[in-house]
Amino acid sequence: MIRSILASLLVAAGTAAAQAEKPPVETTPEEILGRIAAAGDSARFPGAPLLLVLDATTADVETSGLGHVRRRTLTKVLTETGARDLATRRFDYDPASNLIEIESVRIHRGKGTTETIDPSRAVDLPAPAHLIYWGARMKLLSLPRLRVGDAVEIATYEKGFQIAYLREGGEEDERYVPPMRGHFYDVVLFQDDHPIVEKSYLLRLPRNKPAQHAVYNGPVSGSLRFEGDRLAYRWEARDVAAFEPEPRIPDRSDLVPKVVLATVEDWPEKSRWFFETNESVFEADPAIRRKVGELLDGIEDDEEKMAALLHWVAQEIRYSGISMGKGEGYTLHPGTMTFQDRCGVCKDIAGMLVTMLRVAGYTTHPVMTMAGARVEAIPADQFNHCVVAVERADGAFTLLDPTWAPFSRATWSRWEGEQHYVIGTREGEDLAAMRSFAPEESRMRIDSRARLDAAGDLHATMTLQGKGISDGRLRSWIADAPARDRAGAVARLLAPLGPAVEVVDLEAVDPRDFSRDAEIRVRYRVARYAAACESLIAFQPPGVRLAARSGPITRLLAVEGKPERRYEALLWGAQEVVVEERLDLPGKMRAAEGEAEAMEIDAPAASLTARYRPEGGSIRAELTATLKKRTVPPEEWAGALEAADSLRAFGGRLRWAGPGR
Repeated sequence: MIRSILASLLVAAGTAAAQAEKPPVETTPEEILGRIAAAGDSARFPGAPLLLVLDATTADVETSGLGHVRRRTLTKVLTETGARDLATRRFDYDPASNLIEIESVRIHRGKGTTETIDPSRAVDLPAPAHLIYWGARMKLLSLPRLRVGDAVEIATYEKGFQIAYLREGGEEDERYVPPMRGHFYDVVLFQDDHPIVEKSYLLRLPRNKPAQHAVYNGPVSGSLRFEGDRLAYRWEARDVAAFEPEPRIPDRSDLVPKVVLATVEDWPEKSRWFFETNESVFEADPAIRRKVGELLDGIEDDEEKMAALLHWVAQEIRYSGISMGKGEGYTLHPGTMTFQDRCGVCKDIAGMLVTMLRVAGYTTHPVMTMAGARVEAIPADQFNHCVVAVERADGAFTLLDPTWAPFSRATWSRWEGEQHYVIGTREGEDLAAMRSFAPEESRMRIDSRARLDAAGDLHATMTLQGKGISDGRLRSWIADAPARDRAGAVARLLAPLGPAVEVVDLEAVDPRDFSRDAEIRVRYRVARYAAACESLIAFQPPGVRLAARSGPITRLLAVEGKPERRYEALLWGAQEVVVEERLDLPGKMRAAEGEAEAMEIDAPAASLTARYRPEGGSIRAELTATLKKRTVPPEEWAGALEAADSLRAFGGRLRWAGPGR
């Protein structure tokens, strides 16, 4: 997925007349040393390695949307760990569309002296990259040895935005003007990994370009003042505790205090801009037209046509973002370029599908969406992903996502429920959200028929069938293994049954056959699966054991840890796991009728129904484990954890049988 565009927009300013004023804070060493001393130390902030004494940003925005941003930070070292963490400072930028200058660096020593560091000591290097290679760079500045009580003051100047757009740029500053010319948007977070004494954000806009704004997730004070022909917005937070993350939280922007602001009128205006920016890139050439004809030959049903094109794009266009000059950011690469190069990021993969669907005669549009976080009502850019919308005859839309569709039957991933999006159309669309997906839409079904011999060896046949999320899990498990090692891959899938799983026979779905849900049928053997002697045998039903121990099989197992949470847990997808099995005991072994067990837990976010019962020389086990929600609120976490822990306990319990019991 590509990074958020306008959320990462760095307001700029360029001409001397529009330069942003430096934040109105202490400037003399004596004043700064007084602020540092008054901020406190590790006794006041136990466990914190660093303290952000001051974080002050001032931005002046021109009529074009170009702005000049000055930021000043003052960070105090509280522990030796903090001294190590602060030893090297990193400043990221994209030379195609933004710049950052380190204006001044000072170290205020704990013993009362001030040391000035030459900013030119910073080294300019390529930034680390993974899957997206767009030429991003970074400046690294190593500082002299820091000690507890020291504080580092850094002033920077920035302009531009972090992702290049389809824009040549004529004048020197033209390339730094935001793509949605004349507008400004930002999302400002007011909580960090370290405690903050004071954080402020001052924004100056032309009087004829007011910003709508809102505060989310906590207290941030704000004000608006008139300054001649400018509007001066200021937001401030003081004495903010360090953010303490928990496992499986959504994006931090959903949780910490933040200000969202935009000069854009509404989402339809943003939608129209997105449409106009990208409408020219969906022209097809003869090669694309031939491929569409080949893929749709003999297919009459619209749903099947869309699925055929989506799965071809998903399987054939590799996710790899290579800088191709102008055209990055949220300007989609032309379909002809992506078709030829067979690679791109989500926006390019989506653009390829838009191009092919239009060749097939469908009215199709690109879509901005956000995976892993919500989008607020203020029309600032809050997107990190791009998908496709097909417009129906009744005006409704069908959403398709080729980026998340490789080796998954679903044309819209069940991991993407409740996701916000804005479709780019000529008329303009409002912010909308995908529906929730029910657990049964991602059902994993396990049917197990097994027997134990007198030595405790397990001989079994197991069938796994998956829909939605579970379909993708099974399909990818097979696809990720070389064809010659698919038996080994399935043995690894069954590894929770023991280290000695031997696959005897295997029938697995062709991972590229999207005409049916995924299915794996495996006949296998596990030596010494049960502990056996002449009078007793101890065992666990294998289907239940697998469901209770395998994270790839059972999504409910992602619920773990403490029963109390501060933040909601993002588990991405609801799921239902159903197990039905029969286990035959060796010889005349019998389990006592008194060992029958039933369990039922029904909580708002999860449930478990499990049953174990002897039937003569056999054991029957049935289980349904359900994760009901994509996102579990804190007040429902304890109930979900009870269901998950009960599943682990039920599947891990040893059962006993003996002669004629």
